[in-house]
Amino acid sequence: MFSRSRADLTVRQRHALPDAFFSGNKALAIRTQGQERMRTTSFSLMLTVFAVLAGCGPDPAEAVASAEAAKGDALGQYAKDIAETIDIAANPDLVQRFCKNGFGASCPADITVRLAEHGYASGGTGVDLAHAFVVMLADQKDGEPDLIATDEVYLASAYRVSLGRDPDEAGAVDNLRFIQDTGNRKQMLRSLLQSEEFKNQS
Repeated sequence: MFSRSRADLTVRQRHALPDAFFSGNKALAIRTQGQERMRTTSFSLMLTVFAVLAGCGPDPAEAVASAEAAKGDALGQYAKDIAETIDIAANPDLVQRFCKNGFGASCPADITVRLAEHGYASGGTGVDLAHAFVVMLADQKDGEPDLIATDEVYLASAYRVSLGRDPDEAGAVDNLRFIQDTGNRKQMLRSLLQSEEFKNQS
């Protein structure tokens, strides 16, 4: 077994490891705080230790900060796979594309926190990621940080995040009608993300 002490590890690694790792209890740790119980089997403990010590991949915020906005062939592939799971750390260029389109600049350092606050959970799809950006921009447009927007504000924000522009009159009418008839904002957003215009951004 590992012979590391808590002091040998970085702050990030220390917080990721359960106390049982340091106490020598390799079989089962049960910690009770009020009604909460946490059980860690030796197998899951070993997986946790391995993941922490192995580095477990890049920090999503750092990956986004160092990425350029997706364009060309990369956007074509994202459009094709937009309903698939997106990992922010593995797909930071798409995150930067949505920041560039929606806010006209690179992503802020706290973008992963903001996305979580606006409904994007790890393991969501590309549409879910874009939707979080749309909600974030809609809140900025209407001045209310309430995660709620009118169909018109949502539509304008969806065009801005997806295509980097305001909706044209014909597109606005058709897409607004679709949203109002179906109530399915994400399906409308998905259609923008699979459009030729989305794929051909530079």
